[in-house]
Amino acid sequence: MSRTPRPNSNLSADRSQRFPSGQPRGSKRSSSRTSNGRGGKRSREPRRRRPFVPFVGSVLTRSLYRLAVVVIIGGLLGGGGLFLYFSAGLPSVAKLKHYEPPLETRIYANNFQLIAALGTQRRIYAPYDQIPSIVRNAFISAEDRNFWTEPGIDPLAIVRAAFVDLTRIGTGERPLGASTITMQVVKNMLLDNRIDFTRKIKEAILALRVNRVMTKKKILTIYLNEIYLGQNSWGVAAAAQSYFDKPLSKLTIAEAATLGGLPKAPTNYNPFLHPKRSLRRRNWVIHRMRVDGAITAAQAKQAESQPLLPQAASAPRAIPGAGYFADAVQEQLIQMFGRKRTMEGGLIVRTSLNPSLQTAAMAAMRARLVAYDHEFGVYRGPVTKLHLTDLAAGWRKALARQPALPGLIQSWRLGIVISETATEAKIGWLHDGNPSKPRVGILTLAAIQWGRPMIDGVPGPLLHDMRQMLKPGDVVMIEPNTKAKSQAGAVALEQVPRVEGAMLSVEPRTGRVLAMVGGWSHAMSPYNRAIQAHRQPGSSIKPFVYLTAMESGLQPDATILDAPFVEHLADGQTYRPGDYEMNFLGPVPVFYAIEQSLNLATLHLARRVGLANIAVNYERFGIVRHMPLIYPAAIGALDTTLWKMVRGYAALDEYGRQVDLSLIDSVITPDGHVLYQAPAQSCLNCTDGSPDQPPVLNRPGTQIANPDDVFQVIMMMRNVTEYGTGVPAVVGLDRPIAGKTGTTNNFNDAWFIGFVPQMVTGCWIGYDTPRDLGNNQTGGNVCGPAWNRYMKFALKNQPVVNFPTPPGMKLAPVSFDGQTVTEAFKPGQTPGAQSNGGLVANNPLGFGTSVSNVRSGLRSSDADEFNPANNKSTGLPPSSAAAVDKSLGGLY
Repeated sequence: MSRTPRPNSNLSADRSQRFPSGQPRGSKRSSSRTSNGRGGKRSREPRRRRPFVPFVGSVLTRSLYRLAVVVIIGGLLGGGGLFLYFSAGLPSVAKLKHYEPPLETRIYANNFQLIAALGTQRRIYAPYDQIPSIVRNAFISAEDRNFWTEPGIDPLAIVRAAFVDLTRIGTGERPLGASTITMQVVKNMLLDNRIDFTRKIKEAILALRVNRVMTKKKILTIYLNEIYLGQNSWGVAAAAQSYFDKPLSKLTIAEAATLGGLPKAPTNYNPFLHPKRSLRRRNWVIHRMRVDGAITAAQAKQAESQPLLPQAASAPRAIPGAGYFADAVQEQLIQMFGRKRTMEGGLIVRTSLNPSLQTAAMAAMRARLVAYDHEFGVYRGPVTKLHLTDLAAGWRKALARQPALPGLIQSWRLGIVISETATEAKIGWLHDGNPSKPRVGILTLAAIQWGRPMIDGVPGPLLHDMRQMLKPGDVVMIEPNTKAKSQAGAVALEQVPRVEGAMLSVEPRTGRVLAMVGGWSHAMSPYNRAIQAHRQPGSSIKPFVYLTAMESGLQPDATILDAPFVEHLADGQTYRPGDYEMNFLGPVPVFYAIEQSLNLATLHLARRVGLANIAVNYERFGIVRHMPLIYPAAIGALDTTLWKMVRGYAALDEYGRQVDLSLIDSVITPDGHVLYQAPAQSCLNCTDGSPDQPPVLNRPGTQIANPDDVFQVIMMMRNVTEYGTGVPAVVGLDRPIAGKTGTTNNFNDAWFIGFVPQMVTGCWIGYDTPRDLGNNQTGGNVCGPAWNRYMKFALKNQPVVNFPTPPGMKLAPVSFDGQTVTEAFKPGQTPGAQSNGGLVANNPLGFGTSVSNVRSGLRSSDADEFNPANNKSTGLPPSSAAAVDKSLGGLY
């Protein structure tokens, strides 16, 4: 019989050996059994106890680990939340990617002499490649030595600044900065200048962003062009000029280090203001540059040994009176491109201004105003009085402390009356304003007689004692050694005239303004009387009346009546003016009426050709926008400007071609793109024409009058300067000149506008608040000398050019009252055909019933024109257009 198999004894034995206690190894409880058979007795071993300290350490380690994990996770979540909080609403860095710094617009004369710079920040943009490495390294060593390797922020510097700032809490001290160059760019370009931790966090976030999207070169270029370095200089190129009068390429290591030390505190380290402090800062930057390896030890030693010698940028040579011209250019630029681009776009503007002609025009006008003031003015007293105990010893320093006076021209000085006798006064002044260079001269009694009081409009009795006008201690304006050259050391007494004047000189072929005088001194008043002052032109407007007569078919020798003129006006009033001489010549030829500026003859002529036709020419030639259809307007009783009058005369000089005056030749962006180019004339036969033919020029501008009619007026205007009211203006100018004087009622305004084929120049003199210039002070007497002095200079090297006769016209002599002149006649006209010595009727020959094309070619309104007369610059307000004086008479 079989048996049930017994368990493998070997397996059981093996299990017993591996687990003698009957439990797996590692159990807390263990026991041993004897091996002597079933039912053996079990024995117990003592329990082992683990040490207490390792147990507590293990627990703490696990707790700290868990806490660290929680802190890290919380920090990440909190930091992320703060990052999102501070990131919200931050500006885009795209502005930096398309960096266009505000640059000065620079205005140049026609020879590229600087006239003016427009803008609030003086900056010269320099691309990265044009900034020398020595300059770049100076700023990096001083401001951010890890610039090339950091991610936009410097963590170590931030931690260091944080610890320092914690110690400064409550002290009121400025927080320690940790800004990198990138953070400074962000602060200057994208954020405000508040100093707080919130802004610093935003700075850091934006700096990281900028560093990711822009190259280090681009960031450094922005920084070096944007940073303010004192002396009204933004960027390193402008600072190099301001502190050392050098371009960047010429800076030495020492000079570059001086600039590199400025960003921290431009005022405190300004070498002009604080030379010792600036020197220490410079040498510190040099040391940092050596440590950083930017320069060698030998270079550092040599740079530190150099003296600190700043040199202020040399001021551009001033052009007298160019401030008026620059203001007009600025106004036109704003009209063309807007204010922001004009003031910040870095435009390069070349103008038509001729510096030598501008200087001559200013000198001529000032000389004439001084001469007038000496003839009709009154001495208005000293500039100030100095009460010194010892005048003879202390006047130098006292005079040096006097502020510079606007209106004091270059040849004048401030002087002080040191002592005096009855016949002379000892005057002291300073050469170049330097107390160590005193000068002393003598002012005679004869030299001050011009300043004696006026009585009933004429100078009073001569002064008999110097003390009637001057006292010791008086500070006065003088001109040394010029007006009384017969006596060594003599001086002349001067004062700024109250009468004002304006002058405008243009090239009629192109309309380019060559010179502009807007008043005595732009520093005293920027009110530009050449383009802003609305004044009555008087008889200077008459050429356009006579042009209307020529257009109606009248001849230059046609007879018109110089006799009383009476017109009953629509409002019931009676207009009855008189001539300047208040006499009547009866029948006179047209050419004589304009030559002698006869008002009554001109009014009879106006009635004959029609006020509406005259108005068309006034408007077509741009004298006024709308002429009132009343007779006083025909002889100048309306308001216009010198700019408009010269523009109209330029069209006459061009034989009826419309001329638009211009100040600007070209406007170019900093990168060379041409924004504006003045219209230029073109040559019709220069390419394919015969070399035997002269060039045929096509000049811009509409033909607004027939050249034949205009030429007849030009020939009559030549008589004005040769025989008539304009003779004082052309003395010594041996060449054909056409022109016309203008004097308004009560002698309030004096005008003379004259031209040669290559130049038109106009002059106006009067008081800003209209008042009498004096008896017999006509346009020829007052403006003529100024016009004459300027044109003698302007035409000195110019060829003598005659006014060409249009084809088909003929010149013929005509006579009146013993005077023979040459006049122009159109085809079909015969000298003497319209002469009638017995003429008394207004219009017996039937002329002037109409003028062809009355409404063609009218000039657009001033609002649509490119016209600096719209200038609203500060100064005196432009005069409003006055109502026409219907009782007006006595214009000349």
